[in-house]
Amino acid sequence: MKLQGKQIVLGVSGGIAAYKSAELLRLFQQEGAEVRVVMTRSATRFVTPLTFRALSGHPVLTTLYEEELQTGSGDADASGVEHIDLVKNADLVIVAPATANTIAKAAWGLADDALSTVLVAAGTEVLWAPAMNHRMWKNPVTQDNLTRLRRMAHQVVDPEEGWMACGEHGPGRMAEPVRILQHVTELIGQPQDLAGTRVLVTAGRTEEQMDPVRILTNRSSGKMGVALAEEALSRGAEVTLLAGPMDVPMPTGVRAERVVSAAEMGVASKRLFPSCDILIMAAAVGDFRMVEVQSKKLRRKNGEFSVNLTGNPDILASLARRRKEGQTLVGFALETTSGEDAGRKKLQRKGIDLLVINNPNEEGAAIGGDTNVVTLLEPKKKGRKLPVLAKREVARRILDWVVKHRTSQRRVQVERPTG
Repeated sequence: MKLQGKQIVLGVSGGIAAYKSAELLRLFQQEGAEVRVVMTRSATRFVTPLTFRALSGHPVLTTLYEEELQTGSGDADASGVEHIDLVKNADLVIVAPATANTIAKAAWGLADDALSTVLVAAGTEVLWAPAMNHRMWKNPVTQDNLTRLRRMAHQVVDPEEGWMACGEHGPGRMAEPVRILQHVTELIGQPQDLAGTRVLVTAGRTEEQMDPVRILTNRSSGKMGVALAEEALSRGAEVTLLAGPMDVPMPTGVRAERVVSAAEMGVASKRLFPSCDILIMAAAVGDFRMVEVQSKKLRRKNGEFSVNLTGNPDILASLARRRKEGQTLVGFALETTSGEDAGRKKLQRKGIDLLVINNPNEEGAAIGGDTNVVTLLEPKKKGRKLPVLAKREVARRILDWVVKHRTSQRRVQVERPTG
């Protein structure tokens, strides 16, 4: 689904083409988008707010005035939907149909009803699908207003030519919903560049039993691994998420397997690895385990407490030695000092394609937080440090690299001489 996870605000202004907006809403939903609707008073004369409320599953914003809601002039369930909140998290506002009047008000910053106020709050993330009589469309004032909106980085899906409701023929018919959908997916759609690809992601932390009541573990939340799984899924991949204990729920749509210890992670990874095309080891696998797990609770002796630990195997390095041609391997490394130098040695020792280094001491990279600061390190190239980004955006950057790397590798294989 090309619009999976996207938030769209659909503005409907008054015109005979308003009935097409219901079909457009359905198309957005079929591509995975969540849609909220704002209507002008005139639009409600063509299609009732109830229609859009039933289709979208959300209240429809028709007025800014509570007294109108109470007298039945607006959608009674919309009183809690504020115009600012509506666009705060929106990826795009689409006005379809867009009348000459709505276009004019937006071009000059007027805000005297629900839709025009939403448009002023929306800023530049707006797409227009005009619909009007051909004489109104050709009017220099309308064209000047559209030019003004384009200068503000608004996008316009030009109307089509055909017969009008008034019986005249010419340009002004609202673009067909399928064409508008195509435009939207070009603007905010998720590329399906991992379609047909099998991705294995590890996430969370591991826990090593010490005695009946204690464990040896770390503070990894699993958020980064989940973000990677969700991003890969949204780009068309078949995703398996192999997770240790996490502080976040498993995402829907992935094949999920749970483990606890590093040994369990190693066994499951070895089993799943041969069938994947891309491996991303984002789990924080513990470096140590008990030499011998105690059957009784460990107790202090003379105020001191000591245990015997041994190292866990390097899962990623062992998998890299078993890799097949065409597999891409990405690892994560947490470094608090000499990050890139230490990472370069790990990259070489593990034999992988990309190492993502993060330092929890950097501002914005706290373990368990919603943001991260990472450096992308690949063989024979200088590391590329990314700014503070949401973990989903970090996941997007990593998978962008993976796609580019795999495309480059395929090109090399095609160009490699044979015989």
